[in-house]
Amino acid sequence: MEKKGWKILSVILIIILVVENLFMIWGIILIKQENENTMECYYEICEGYPEALYDNDYSLCYCYDYDVLGNLIIVESEYMK
Repeated sequence: MEKKGWKILSVILIIILVVENLFMIWGIILIKQENENTMECYYEICEGYPEALYDNDYSLCYCYDYDVLGNLIIVESEYMK
């Protein structure tokens, strides 16, 4: 009788490898989308302001400007989808 344990193990390892690669591809796509949203916030929405911040959790872009004392205040905020 032939042992078939290595075949089952190889199938399990191939499935784990495929799932791991799918998670890595998904992570790379999420990082790329966040980077594109950050660049859009900084260079398109808040181009006339000295500071900007993109909040990834709420998909909000905040534009900051300086007040009389030199502190940053929120001048504009925009929801990005």
